Amino acid sequence: MRILLLNGNTNGGLTETLAAEARLYAGRGTEIIAVNCTRGARFVASRAAEVIAAQAMLEVASAHFGKYDAVLIAISFDTALHALRELLPTPVVGMTEASCHAACMVGSRFGVVVPSARTASVYRERIEGYGLGGRLAGMRVVDRSAAELYEDPDSALEAVGTAARALVQEDGCESVVLAGAALVGLHRRLQAQLPVPVLDGIACGVGMLEALARLGLPKAQCGSFAVPEPATLCNIDPALARLLNAPSGEAQ
Repeated sequence: MRILLLNGNTNGGLTETLAAEARLYAGRGTEIIAVNCTRGARFVASRAAEVIAAQAMLEVASAHFGKYDAVLIAISFDTALHALRELLPTPVVGMTEASCHAACMVGSRFGVVVPSARTASVYRERIEGYGLGGRLAGMRVVDRSAAELYEDPDSALEAVGTAARALVQEDGCESVVLAGAALVGLHRRLQAQLPVPVLDGIACGVGMLEALARLGLPKAQCGSFAVPEPATLCNIDPALARLLNAPSGEAQ
């Protein structure tokens, strides 16, 4: 199968890091096609920047339509998740969505380490939107920008480790999710230091997409994730316009 790893950040180096992580966990026969947006923020860290990223992600997914069998949203806000799930006939999974669901499968209550206080509310909204608010035991903030965490992983490891241990010791978390694309891969280095499972969104996302592909579930024909009715559009990217006006979710 072919997984489109779609990074809503414009940082190409980060995309390569995420792709390398995805390939570590991909099964035999799974190809990772890694693409990032070229319009928007280098690191999306605000609601405004996320709105810009969302449209750019729809355009990228439309431009590559037909070249992938599933989509992994490789931006930890899970930006454009519901819009892509609505438009595409293929499985779509968000990296934070995947890791939080997996965390519930290996412990009763989980905790999340997030990069900054500013983004903590966004992550909480996403988790509650997935129906997992009651399983969330706590959140800890590293309080560094995504750029700082990405550019200094050794420093990030110490700060993230301190936050993760607090979740276990003070909040009683039985599993810990590392949120933030800039933290990808740190779970392997931290696991030996913690007595509970540490989960990474890219690793979990790849595994879940492979499982969904094997299940071969059909695209919903009704409800909020059914393909929307064709819309009257103005000044929209041509590939995206074709996808939005394809009644069966197949580009014309």
